[in-house]
Amino acid sequence: TIQVAMDPNTRPHDLARPGHVFPLRARKGGVLVRAGQTEAAVDLARLAGLRPGGVICEVMNDDGTMARVPQLEKFCAEHGLKMISVADLIRYRLQTERFVRRQAEGRLVNEFGEFHTIAYSTTINPEIHLALVHGDIAARDAVTVRMQTHCALGAIFGSRECDCANLVRTSLRRIVSEGAGVLVYLHESGSGLHMKPPEEEGAPRRLVSHGRTFRHYTTPDGQRLLQYESGIGAQILSDLGLRRVRLLTNHPRKIVGLEAFGIEIVEQAPVK
Repeated sequence: TIQVAMDPNTRPHDLARPGHVFPLRARKGGVLVRAGQTEAAVDLARLAGLRPGGVICEVMNDDGTMARVPQLEKFCAEHGLKMISVADLIRYRLQTERFVRRQAEGRLVNEFGEFHTIAYSTTINPEIHLALVHGDIAARDAVTVRMQTHCALGAIFGSRECDCANLVRTSLRRIVSEGAGVLVYLHESGSGLHMKPPEEEGAPRRLVSHGRTFRHYTTPDGQRLLQYESGIGAQILSDLGLRRVRLLTNHPRKIVGLEAFGIEIVEQAPVK
């Protein structure tokens, strides 16, 4: 089944559905965009000069529990296997590859203060990401940072159905009050404009704010999505020369693979 699924000549009718193998699609840009096992498998195959695809399989202990690093190291030693982490792969690719590039710089003065603005683009898609830098961040041991995902109706037009506008304003005020910091406005993982299915057949889709119950606030899948989609934001922070950051977030979580970008989160503080 796996060989058929990975064959570029395979067509939908060649496979029975639903099947016993769950297909996953890697993000374009691999582990530098999403620090996940799916992207790591595809990246490894591509780097080896093979067809960009792979098989992901969980290694289990004899008691049925999931094998952790100590057990995996022992397993590899017994079977003569090599072992790397997603972070190792990120570090390797960063030596020769770069997806995020500065496109333009400017100055913004608003009700909170003055900011150095830097526009970033990627080779993955045409979206522009924006960094607002206040003060001398190079002089700080740990820099206050807010990573804000794109929400057109909330952050731009002030919808009262979500907290995005308040999060942006509160973060900028906090950064200025501390004398230095960065707000990164990401288009990559944000909702932008949220369209809901029509309530009646034939009716147009509804354009709404994502609301306070949007997936990245509530569901486990949404939490994992935000946890993994750190590559572009991490590259922007790295380009700014940041190594130790105090992350402003109302949803503290472990950021997988961030250490591979040379960035350490020393604190996760609420936005208030």
